[in-house]
Amino acid sequence: MAERSGELARLRRRALQFLVHCFLYYRLNESVIPDETFDAIAEELRTLRAKHPQAEIPHAETVDAALGPEGSGFQIRHYPPEIVSTAFQLLYAAGDRDLDF
Repeated sequence: MAERSGELARLRRRALQFLVHCFLYYRLNESVIPDETFDAIAEELRTLRAKHPQAEIPHAETVDAALGPEGSGFQIRHYPPEIVSTAFQLLYAAGDRDLDF
């Protein structure tokens, strides 16, 4: 039971990370993680989602639609305010970046 609980918590975290980094990359043309890290997040999220399809996760419809075969998030058009806010906080925390948006 503890393992399942841990996996569900990880699934929720990965869903939020995925959306935040999709927003940064596809809407702001910014990135604070390497592409390989993003790909790993998307792949783990896809695996966990397949293992726990009925699990409640933040913004499930958006995540599920974006996790198609490519898992890129390119097709996301509307991001929840919580994701946008977190993305800007992450950019701010990343420090001395030339932001061009």
